[in-house]
Amino acid sequence: MSAAIQLVNQSLVEADPFEKRIEKPHNNVSLFELAHEQRLRRALSYIAELQAEVRTLREELARAERTIAQNETLLRNAMVREQELRAEMFRDK
Repeated sequence: MSAAIQLVNQSLVEADPFEKRIEKPHNNVSLFELAHEQRLRRALSYIAELQAEVRTLREELARAERTIAQNETLLRNAMVREQELRAEMFRDK
């Protein structure tokens, strides 16, 4: 399959006048392969973008989880302190 791939120098194709391009025989397999490679490059680029976005979202999730854990610790400490103050208040009476 890889032997069927033929690279096309785009600058040479664009430099030729339109009439000369019509006279040249077209190799449809090569054009198809080139289009396939372009789609593959776009797909790989899109996959890389999505992977970067997933990394960013995972970092944000980790930060949020740390914040939640800190807030839970503060809440537990506040509840313990409240119980201590209530116990102290009833001891004094």
